[in-house]
Amino acid sequence: MSAVWVMVCDAARARLFEIRSDDPTWHAIGTFDHAESRSKTSELTGDHLGQRSSQGGGVHHSALAPASSPKETHKAHFGHSLATMLDQALRSKRFDRWVLVAPPHFLGMLRSELTLELQKHLAATVDHDLLHLDVQDLMARLKGSVPDPGDESEIVVRRSERHAH
Repeated sequence: MSAVWVMVCDAARARLFEIRSDDPTWHAIGTFDHAESRSKTSELTGDHLGQRSSQGGGVHHSALAPASSPKETHKAHFGHSLATMLDQALRSKRFDRWVLVAPPHFLGMLRSELTLELQKHLAATVDHDLLHLDVQDLMARLKGSVPDPGDESEIVVRRSERHAH
């Protein structure tokens, strides 16, 4: 039996669905939550940027500032953990192809974490935030992007879709 997985995510949450060749129903197989990615930057650091020091001068962080904010670091960590989980599932032959749905910024971040094997099995990407939709609306919105799990034709057709609103 072949299966297609659909991951719908943003930088803090992800929902994972499976569609099997013997059943066209979208089965929810996992949800992932990364609360740190939703936190305010000030909650992630003990240091308050721009606060005056006891010597009276402003605190300057230009030369010592990290390359990315703590919030971006947490988003990258979440993306890495999702990619690792997907890679392990692919190696265990739990799915044959998959679709990735995420807002543009997180989509780019997550794609940079994908192994070559995950990239080979990626059937489509949709760069839009659809996490808020229920499963019926997701099925309708992604109808043209999700391959039929019973279709054994050669895998990868990559496409990125932008939905006009």
